[in-house]
Amino acid sequence: MAKVLCVLYDDPVDGYPAKYARDEIPQISSYPGGQTTPSPHAIDFTPGELLGSVSGELGLRRFLENAGHTLVVTSDKDGPDSVFERELPDADIVISQPFWPAYLTRERIAKARNLKLAITAGIGSDHYDLQAASEAGLTIAEITFSNSISVSEHVVMMILSLVRNYIPSYGWVVKGGWNIADCVERSYDLEGMAVGTVAAGRIGSAVLRRLKPFDVRLHYTDLHRLPEDVERDLGVTFHQSAADMVPSGRWKAGSSPGMQAMSGSPSPHRATTPGAACRIMG
Repeated sequence: MAKVLCVLYDDPVDGYPAKYARDEIPQISSYPGGQTTPSPHAIDFTPGELLGSVSGELGLRRFLENAGHTLVVTSDKDGPDSVFERELPDADIVISQPFWPAYLTRERIAKARNLKLAITAGIGSDHYDLQAASEAGLTIAEITFSNSISVSEHVVMMILSLVRNYIPSYGWVVKGGWNIADCVERSYDLEGMAVGTVAAGRIGSAVLRRLKPFDVRLHYTDLHRLPEDVERDLGVTFHQSAADMVPSGRWKAGSSPGMQAMSGSPSPHRATTPGAACRIMG
């Protein structure tokens, strides 16, 4: 039977929640493009519960132990004396998260003689040494589309927060002030602005779809161009590179989580030109 080593973030500081803000969450049956959502034959948790922290255990313990497997869950993942380092040598499967990654370096892969599968409970593989994994015959997997919509909504929230100067304004309220001029001196309407996204995959295209109703001028760059009908529907303009996408106008650039091939994404230095008001966010 297999040993599954799962690295998750710590529980909330006030303890694992006894109740939640919602009793249920909307049921989504498919993603844009037609891909269906996961359809397990059974689950032993309530959708919407906190599963990503240590006590949530991704809802896996009963499922795995009933099948005779061993599940080890920890948040302690860094350094030679960490729980992850101690449990890794005889682990068959490793699961970790994009924002709390267990780094599988070449050295760690060499120690993990039994390791056959490394799963990201989300999307992304930048915390793995992919070359070393390939040489060791280690399968790297992610949960496609699992949090793409969450990230795209977060990107739109960040764009609006920047443009509307929301966080500094909220800071004045927290301090007990009502300094209207300080709040609005850097606050603008998003309408009419140019918004560009670096990459237009699942996350980037979802960002573009969510921004279209704001009546902005949409732009994107990607290794693979979107179909013409999609570009037409979104009213989005394609550019060959990130550098070509950033003109000397007013821009708010939302950059999707990138792959190595998109590593030429613009830095704030390279993206801005004299007189340009360009904001880069990742």
